Amino acid sequence: MRRPFPRLLVLVPHRDVRLPMRAWSGSLFAAGLQGAWSFPWVVPLATLDRKLSDGELKSLSRALREHSRTSGGKFTAGPTALAPLPFFPKAFAFGPSLDIAIPAEPEGPPPIKPISPAVLGSALLYAPPPDGLPDPPQIAFQASALAVMRFRPLSPGNGHDDDYSFKWEIGKLHWLPK
Repeated sequence: MRRPFPRLLVLVPHRDVRLPMRAWSGSLFAAGLQGAWSFPWVVPLATLDRKLSDGELKSLSRALREHSRTSGGKFTAGPTALAPLPFFPKAFAFGPSLDIAIPAEPEGPPPIKPISPAVLGSALLYAPPPDGLPDPPQIAFQASALAVMRFRPLSPGNGHDDDYSFKWEIGKLHWLPK
């Protein structure tokens, strides 16, 4: 029996963010960072125990937008950070940090396990990044959506830390309201 993809709740920035992030991922790869193309340009916010309904995703989208209003409704990228990916031992999403947190639902939290810190994924790493990497681009965005992303290695998992081939699928986008 095939094991299901692990699920992540992710924030997907508007496509305008992709161009500077793609250029930065390219510069990371040119600087020798092996996992520079192994993670999509999304913000992993939490691991999920089960699939979330459209209603749950819409509710989380509204709550996240309300949380962002304290900063004028924008998400602004800061210094780089590592965000642990709990379903892959010693694996981290690497990228510019963002001040985002999953708000608690009034009727109780959905089946999620928050990931902290929040980073705009630019690479997948198994160890702290080396010194001397190019600085991340200055990014701020307002338009964004929540989605469920399924993520898994392409190889059967040989236990080596040099495996950077992954497949991901990003589900239906639930845009944060204006």
